[in-house]
Amino acid sequence: MLTAYGLVGNRLAALPDLPADSRLARWIDLRTPTLEEEQAVEALVGVAIPTAEDRRPVEESARLYRDNGALVMTAVVITGVSEGRPIRSRVTFVLTATTLVSVRYIDPLPFRQFIDRAQHLPTDEAAADTLLVGLLEAILERAADVLEQVAADLDDVSLRLFFKDEDTNRRRPSEEQMQALLRRLGRKRRIGTLLRESLLSFERLIPFLAEHTGPRLTTDCHTRLNLVLRDIRSLTTFEGQMSEEITYLHEATLGLITLAQNQIVKVFSIVAVLFLPPTLVGAIYGMNFDGMPELKWAWGYPFSLLLMLISALVPYWWLRRKGWL
Repeated sequence: MLTAYGLVGNRLAALPDLPADSRLARWIDLRTPTLEEEQAVEALVGVAIPTAEDRRPVEESARLYRDNGALVMTAVVITGVSEGRPIRSRVTFVLTATTLVSVRYIDPLPFRQFIDRAQHLPTDEAAADTLLVGLLEAILERAADVLEQVAADLDDVSLRLFFKDEDTNRRRPSEEQMQALLRRLGRKRRIGTLLRESLLSFERLIPFLAEHTGPRLTTDCHTRLNLVLRDIRSLTTFEGQMSEEITYLHEATLGLITLAQNQIVKVFSIVAVLFLPPTLVGAIYGMNFDGMPELKWAWGYPFSLLLMLISALVPYWWLRRKGWL
């Protein structure tokens, strides 16, 4: 789908068709474009739109370059967090002196929010450079929100693992609940990994943008880009801390599961120890040899029961004394 935005009156608004003059289109948004739409935009701005194969390489020279005076920049954007299926996708920005072109095959939340916001921008904030800076800010704001959600979720996992709610007398999680926590931590780790990749791509993009736009970029845009870059580095550090906490919680959860399983094995071992002496007594008196003196004794049966009881109580007393019960 192709949507062109230009000045209508004193505001930025969606245009009914792609204009014949690129100066009339401040922003062209290509969302899952067809070949005809790509060719129309290429003819308008005079720059080749990178294909999906062109945007796949990870080296910086393939993602950030100049083409016919325009800047072609590809970055990684995370989407699907709210739906519970986070995925990565590459978004390409083509910036000319008058027009911003965005190429994407997803519909992430920052784009939807910025489209609504951009249509209320005044004329002096609707230049292509300014629109790109605003879009970068929206993407960063969403990344910060996602990290805050991850941090809040990790706090909840930590409370469930290590603390007991005295008000509700809630027990610590069962083994099934612990397995659910492990899956939950795995999802948070995936989100963190995708966010780290996204932040790294924008950390490379912004200096490239600032360097190659030169004096064309306003002082306000330079200041905003510096703030975005500083926030990206802060978020990268914060994400690293979240990654370490996820690793710790993951190992702690596995440790608690192992302790619970060991406790079960301990119970079975103690039961086996307690029943071993009575079993031995019962096996001895169950042989029924003719030469056994207790075989025809009137008190033989009660005596054997008492002996089995004593043989069970002695190991129990010894285990309690050792503090193993």
